[in-house]
Amino acid sequence: MKRLILLTILLTGAIISQSFAQTSSKKGDAAFDQYRYEEAVDYYSEALTSAQSMEDYALIAYRIAYCYRDMRQMNLAEEFFAKALKANSQRLTPDARLYYADALRMNGKYEDAIEVYETYLDVVPDDYRGEVGIESCEKVPAWENEPTRYEVSTMAYFNSMQQDFAPAWADSKNRMVYFTTSRKGTVGDSKNFKSGQQFTDIFMIEQDRKGNWSEATPLGGYVNTEQDEGAPSLTEKGNQMYFTRCYGGDKRDMPCKLFVAMKRGRSWSGEEELVIEGFEGYEVGYPYISKDELTLYFAAKSPTGFGGSDLYKIERADDKDPFGAPINLGEPINTSGDEVFPYIRDDGALYFASDGHVGMGGLDIFRAEPNEEGGFKQPENLRPPLNSAGDDFGVIFYDKRERGYFSSNRPGGKGMDDIYFFRVPPLEIAVRGVVRDTTNPHYEYRVKGAKIQLMTESGLVSAFETSEDGTYFFKDLEEDMDYILKASLGKDFFANTYTFSTREIFVDTTIVINVNMAQIPQIITLPNIEYDLNKATLRPESAVALDGLVKTLNDNSHLAIELRAHTDFRGTDESNLDLSDRRAKSCVDYLVEKGIEKDRLTWRGFGESMPRVVDSLLAEEYTFLKPGYILTEGFILDLQSKDQREIAHQLNRRTEFSVKSKTFGLEDGQDPFEMENEHIIKQGEAEVEVGGGEF
Repeated sequence: MKRLILLTILLTGAIISQSFAQTSSKKGDAAFDQYRYEEAVDYYSEALTSAQSMEDYALIAYRIAYCYRDMRQMNLAEEFFAKALKANSQRLTPDARLYYADALRMNGKYEDAIEVYETYLDVVPDDYRGEVGIESCEKVPAWENEPTRYEVSTMAYFNSMQQDFAPAWADSKNRMVYFTTSRKGTVGDSKNFKSGQQFTDIFMIEQDRKGNWSEATPLGGYVNTEQDEGAPSLTEKGNQMYFTRCYGGDKRDMPCKLFVAMKRGRSWSGEEELVIEGFEGYEVGYPYISKDELTLYFAAKSPTGFGGSDLYKIERADDKDPFGAPINLGEPINTSGDEVFPYIRDDGALYFASDGHVGMGGLDIFRAEPNEEGGFKQPENLRPPLNSAGDDFGVIFYDKRERGYFSSNRPGGKGMDDIYFFRVPPLEIAVRGVVRDTTNPHYEYRVKGAKIQLMTESGLVSAFETSEDGTYFFKDLEEDMDYILKASLGKDFFANTYTFSTREIFVDTTIVINVNMAQIPQIITLPNIEYDLNKATLRPESAVALDGLVKTLNDNSHLAIELRAHTDFRGTDESNLDLSDRRAKSCVDYLVEKGIEKDRLTWRGFGESMPRVVDSLLAEEYTFLKPGYILTEGFILDLQSKDQREIAHQLNRRTEFSVKSKTFGLEDGQDPFEMENEHIIKQGEAEVEVGGGEF
């Protein structure tokens, strides 16, 4: 059924036209001409043993190989193409080499296939099929060594010993599936002369709320006939169905056509042919109707196409209007090979099957994202295990989830074509780290008993208390999620938060975030707070330090602070006191603009009244200073160089904050880190290894 259209009528132009009257059975020729390949192989196999010449032997072996190729028995196809070429390669058309190379590729013999493709290109230079074949053989081994994360399993409830393929959703909840089958119980319970295979019908299967599948049954109504029906596509409401019908028997020369039927209760009726402008007399099939019912995609073969079967679309302005003229999807979708089984996902991406793009052998499934011009970008091969050396086609997805069904004739199935389930298993994503007390930069130690909370915007996900070695660990994180990690250690320590994301993670990953905690000191100097000369206007570079303070206050909503500003001794006492007071207020105004509650903030200017006391960190940074020095006016004037004096002035010009309350907004005895914190905000993604404090 997957070769309902197009792939059947391509035969006559590529194969030898002689009847082999003296060396082959006329019955074999008749069977071959009617696409009854199993029958033809039997007759030709008898004729092969009595071939009169190597030329006759080559021609008969070629036809046997072609029969096996069409029946997708690629091991036997490879064997007989090799025999035909060895017997008399000059008598055969160049396509014999191409098909032999294709068979080698589908059987995983990539190096051998490349050699044969090259000999084919020597005879037919620049043939797209030969070039794609070589590129495929070069790429596929690497794909097989590094398969995608898809998991594939056969669907026992769907499959029979015959053909089962082309699943389609029949309801909006993705619980009912229609598919094509040639199992016993079809209306046309005989072989189709055109396809050489059993007539197919459309069956349905349904899943209950517990996940159990019903028995597959044929559609009720009048859609299924003694001809081939299959490859359905239903509207979102499930009340209208587009499908393909192909004819056999005396009507084997009639092209396949598209039909549309209406649902009445649980039965289908009123089917009528969907005539497509310009395609009268040509093969059409494999429809897919868009969710808004305004665009119908299908496959067809036309002399104006790219060579094989192409993908087209027809559009309309309203679902009650007739469809307009067909539009070929063009490059880069269509090739000189066959493109079939279109399917549009919710994100607008086109999925289809093709043997004309770089692939693994037969039909492969491809994905093409939409572009801004209304077309599609370069298709991407979905690679193994979704694709195989066999035919892989007819994919559908569960809405936006990376799971669904597709068809394949790969080895290991139950019948000729089987329906498979696929999914991307959840990634194993975890976050771990160490909590360290960094109050003393010269001596850091791991902290036991720190509370670690893992949150999303929706709230708390999980909580952890660090062990003896100060470690924490969260597993089973969700994919494509933004997380917040909050650490707290009682009211005498600053709480801290880090944000990270599991977006753009495609392999099992453990994120490492080491958390730094520090005790709350009496006074904390804010680095790099700069003002315009003799003004209280904050310079832009001050935002970095003040934004760090905003984060600290958001992480610790129970703290109330005082902003403190100092000047150097240049200028009068009165002007310095006024300037420092205005500068401290500028910092408060900035924090309020960033959303910090005004009640948590006070400010005070000290002018030049509190010169800086040198601590060990400053002494390490500036070697002319020693711990305990006080940067008074007299001390600064005694310094040897102008540069040293300017550094001392700069150290005196500072902005600090002190913690005035550790219980802001709390009731008596309330633990600030047990309350629901509504002030946690995102500050950007954490690095894989996070170090350092905010100040």
